[in-house]
Amino acid sequence: MKEKMLNRFLKYISFDTTSNSNNEFNPSSNGQIEFAKYLVKELQDLKLDVYFDDKNSYIYALLKGNPNLPKLGFISHLDTSEDVKGKNIKPKINLNYDGKDLVLSENIILSPDTFSDLKQRVGKTLITSDGTTLLGADDKAGITEIMYMLEYFLINKEEHGDIYVCFTPDEEIGLGTLNFSTTYFKPQVAYTVDGIEVGEFSYENFNAASVDIEIQGFSTHCGSAKGLMINACRIATIINSLLPEEIPENTEMYEGFFHLEELSGNVNFAKMKYLIRDFDLENFEKRKQILRNIVNILNKKYNNCITLNIKDTYRNMKDVVSKNEKIIKNTLEAIKNVGVNPVILPIRGGTDGTHISFLGIPCPNLGTGGHNFHSIYEYICLEDMITVGEILISIVKEYEKDSVLKRER
Repeated sequence: MKEKMLNRFLKYISFDTTSNSNNEFNPSSNGQIEFAKYLVKELQDLKLDVYFDDKNSYIYALLKGNPNLPKLGFISHLDTSEDVKGKNIKPKINLNYDGKDLVLSENIILSPDTFSDLKQRVGKTLITSDGTTLLGADDKAGITEIMYMLEYFLINKEEHGDIYVCFTPDEEIGLGTLNFSTTYFKPQVAYTVDGIEVGEFSYENFNAASVDIEIQGFSTHCGSAKGLMINACRIATIINSLLPEEIPENTEMYEGFFHLEELSGNVNFAKMKYLIRDFDLENFEKRKQILRNIVNILNKKYNNCITLNIKDTYRNMKDVVSKNEKIIKNTLEAIKNVGVNPVILPIRGGTDGTHISFLGIPCPNLGTGGHNFHSIYEYICLEDMITVGEILISIVKEYEKDSVLKRER
């Protein structure tokens, strides 16, 4: 069991599926196409019903079950982050981890002094890269764990409802659901398997908006600039200084923020990009209004030189998921059933499940067991991957059990 999961994961991370935010196509990289084709073949060999959107590299698969039982779905993404190189990954297998520093490569040390969660993995098998690339556990661990769950039900012939699976491209660049179809993915409830800690369960995420600001200045000779010059760069710094000190570096858990993502320009013209994030919808709207008020005040002073564009990008899935208490109850029970204490955490970001939830399929997120995503220090524990696979199996069984009890009543 361990060996098969390990070999499958190692095969998956051998594909370079780095997404490319500069590419207008979906998928944004050829490696995702090649990996998708490999997974399609693997799913077909398991005798699942498979539909492959070969234009956009979405994989949809169905393991048919008892039509009278709940229909569940599981989702992971094909791509890896472009923040760190994902090509030619050279994994290191660390058997029976002793709790000490792991030397990934020269001057690259994975240390429990820095990453304290390593201390909880003593005696287990850790998988890392060689320190020159990321590992790819985000989200090839999720795909591996979903495959583990599918094989369990295929081998053991235990009763279950229809199990839908979808593997999406370009999640890391915010395009995971750009061409997503509910024609081929239509469970009653679904889960993205894309979180971190084993037992992590998330059904809340930020409300999110992106902000574009353009400042048209007026450049003239500094020696005769009085009453004439409008310094676009200086106005940009004024805008930023007037915002609250609620920024990613200062916030955690349920605290929202303003994030200055990009600033460029000169005296004559400047551009700014912000991200606005908040879990509470009322506070989210207040944050947008704060920016509008700042721009209105400065426009009166500087001859309407500022253009502001605010675009909502995603909403808090809690608005959908929390309406169905059974999802929360069944998920927590399923995690407990495999001997893991569930941890409910808000997602300080968004997932494919956010958009899918608002398509009418409640779609919370589950942890994969991976750590330090988007970095050369990324690692995962093999035993944790197996536990997550067992959690997925337990979730299917919990909905089946809940449905049987309902029928017996």
